[in-house]
Amino acid sequence: MASILSGSFHHVRNCHMSCINIRLLRFSSGKYILDQCNTRSLTTRAQLTREGPQNGTPESIKLHIGKVEVVKPHIEPIQCYPALPNEEKLEAKMNRPATILVFDLETTGANSPGERIIEFAARNLMGGRNSTFQTLINPEIKIKNSYIHGITNSMVDRPRVPRIEDVIPLVMEWVRIQQEPGKPVVWLAHNGKTFDFHFFLREMSHCGYDIPDDWRFFDTLPLAKRLVDPTGKLKGRSIKELCKHFNIIVNEPAHRAMADVNMLSLIYQCLTISQEFTSLNLIEKSLMASDIKWKPRSER
Repeated sequence: MASILSGSFHHVRNCHMSCINIRLLRFSSGKYILDQCNTRSLTTRAQLTREGPQNGTPESIKLHIGKVEVVKPHIEPIQCYPALPNEEKLEAKMNRPATILVFDLETTGANSPGERIIEFAARNLMGGRNSTFQTLINPEIKIKNSYIHGITNSMVDRPRVPRIEDVIPLVMEWVRIQQEPGKPVVWLAHNGKTFDFHFFLREMSHCGYDIPDDWRFFDTLPLAKRLVDPTGKLKGRSIKELCKHFNIIVNEPAHRAMADVNMLSLIYQCLTISQEFTSLNLIEKSLMASDIKWKPRSER
């Protein structure tokens, strides 16, 4: 597989960026290896802009740092259909039935209406410029589980870290740019049906947004439960255990949103190929927002 450079992409006006994280995906000795490196720290003002045609190819997003215009590196697509001959593979890519967005959240606690999102990350599996989105979020309540993800109140309780009300509109704009014309969007998460989907839909509603009719949601956990190892079963179906099963070596911190998104993108590729799970199967098995029984936001 070609090397993949994935940058942390912050669509946040007046946002503080402690660093720009660059992640490198490489294939070596039969293993996928996901690395991370950091550039120097900086403080900046970020602005979301669009360029490109209004119809056809999705527009691109540029991030302005001071007076210097920075364009995030191109990201190669991840194959998300079974291995096919070259002619059929090209046809499959040209006839993708949906835009697939892998996403992950970090939160202040378990799935409860009183808990909040503190980090959001997403990635378009088709790659391309600006195909990732990541930001910390100020939950405006105390974080009780920093021991899991390493995100503390001091990291998010800053004037320039956005609130969820600032982030959701930018997520909507990013999705609009990523979405292929006339095709639905499928949000893909691991254990999403009992966790990520609930938080996401709850905060969308809180911010006054209706879920678009062409959005779908797919939980990769049931797909992973079909797997067996030589002993007849797997020890677990967590992202960490699935990386072990598929020989994906990770050099990124666990339980950070973009790290989990990158790992799940590779896991999903392996799942679809090993189980001959096609993009059409994905559409058939995906959920409507109305299928997800989430509870409205409440105070802790």
